Amino acid sequence: MYHPIAWLLWLAAAIVPALATRNPLYLAILLLETAILYLALGTRSPLATSWGLFLRAGLLLWAITFVFDALTAHYGATTLFSLPRRWPMIGGRITLEAAVFGATSGLALATLLLVFATFNALVDHHRLLRLVPPSLYQVGLVISIAMTFVPHTAASLKDIREAQAVRGHRFRGLRDLLPLFMPLVTSGLERAIQLAEAMEARGIGRAAPPTRASSRLHKLALSAATLVCCIGLFGYSYSTMGRWPMLGLIASGLALLFLTLHRMGRGASRTRYRRELWRRCDTIVAVASGAALAAFLTLLALSPEALAYPVYPRVTWPSFEPLVGLALLPLVVPAFASGHRLTRNLP
Repeated sequence: MYHPIAWLLWLAAAIVPALATRNPLYLAILLLETAILYLALGTRSPLATSWGLFLRAGLLLWAITFVFDALTAHYGATTLFSLPRRWPMIGGRITLEAAVFGATSGLALATLLLVFATFNALVDHHRLLRLVPPSLYQVGLVISIAMTFVPHTAASLKDIREAQAVRGHRFRGLRDLLPLFMPLVTSGLERAIQLAEAMEARGIGRAAPPTRASSRLHKLALSAATLVCCIGLFGYSYSTMGRWPMLGLIASGLALLFLTLHRMGRGASRTRYRRELWRRCDTIVAVASGAALAAFLTLLALSPEALAYPVYPRVTWPSFEPLVGLALLPLVVPAFASGHRLTRNLP
């Protein structure tokens, strides 16, 4: 599998178009590339079963967003039908434009969810945890546990249902949820206890505590860095002094923040069993993801109208810019850079 940094670059390059556009053509391309990537690499992952769960959750999220926006946003020139106005929230005109806007917004949310699901199924969480700065190892540990909670729960659910099916149990309705829920909670508690014992055995959190003076200095530096960043963001949004001075202020606050975290990390010792290897395929994935990310950031800065899809006041067919389509192509490079072949195993 690829290096975690390469996967992080791919994640950033996939998140930006999912957040920047509501054009269904671009989102469909991104969804297709994500599915190809999962079929090429994700079916071999131990967390592959969670992808189908995220897919169903994405479809449910899309349906809820579509229905809610179609019933509550009464704007647009094309009226489909009308509901009695005495009905709260949903009463009034139901327009095609509101329905299309809800459908595209739900598609963007589902795409974002599946991008994270693919990243979660493909990245090595233990290797990803090693990239967290030593001063933030507690935060990295919590994030790693949170990212693996849903996949492990889905895997436990599958094992419990298979065990019940072997014993002749059939799921007939809501009354059968209790025999399914109790083993799931028990397995989750057992997994949490095993994780806590493993963390204690490895001495996590037993670093030497800092002195009182250094602790106060670190807290003061972190507070000052946060305050400088907030002032810079406020000035960038509302000040008439110009953007460049405010950007310099933000950069200064971020530099102070990173220096403080680096100094705090010196007190936390870390041992490595082996070094992380950076291979040629990691370089290919990193370069492709970086190119896609740079292309979309450039489009956002220079031509944001190329990514927009306005549906009000009247819905029109979404436009397609070839440059945007070309910028999306590098996101499928990880499916072929390692030489793996596509499989036909669907979730």
